[in-house]
Amino acid sequence: MPINAIWWLIAAIGFLMLEAATFNLVSIWFAVGSAAALISCLATGSLKIQAVVFVVVSVLCLVAFKPLAAKLRHPAVPTNGDRNIGRTVEVLSLVRPDRTGRVRLDGVDWNARAVPGAVFEPGESCRVVEIRSTLLIVEPAPVSSPVENV
Repeated sequence: MPINAIWWLIAAIGFLMLEAATFNLVSIWFAVGSAAALISCLATGSLKIQAVVFVVVSVLCLVAFKPLAAKLRHPAVPTNGDRNIGRTVEVLSLVRPDRTGRVRLDGVDWNARAVPGAVFEPGESCRVVEIRSTLLIVEPAPVSSPVENV
C-alpha cells in the first residue's frame, strides 16, 4: 500500500471521528473527499491528482447535501417559558448584573440577573428580556402613564 494511501485513510478516519464528535455536518464532506482521494491513490501515484480529487469531491458533497441538511434540521421549538419574555416581575432580593437575585412571576420565585447597568431593589418591578435555563435576565420595566381623555 502506498504511503499516500495510508495518509488518506488516516485523514478519512480523522474526519469521521470529528464528525462523530460534533454531529453538525462539519467534516463529513472531507471524510468523503478523503475516501475518494484514497481510491484515486490506488489508481494513480500523483499527489496532485489525489489532492484535486479530494477538493472536488469535498466541495461537490458540500454543495449537494448542505441544502438537504438545512431542510432536515428542525427549527427551535418555542417553550412555555418563552411566553414570559416581556412580562413584569416583582423583585424579592437585590438583582444586579454581577449577582443573582430573586424575582417572583405568577407566584413562582426565579433566579434573576439584571442587564448591564441596572440594579433592582426588593419591591421594585422589572421586565423579563431573556431566559437562560432557569435564570431570568431582567431590565427596567417601562413606566406606564394614565391615558388622558381628549
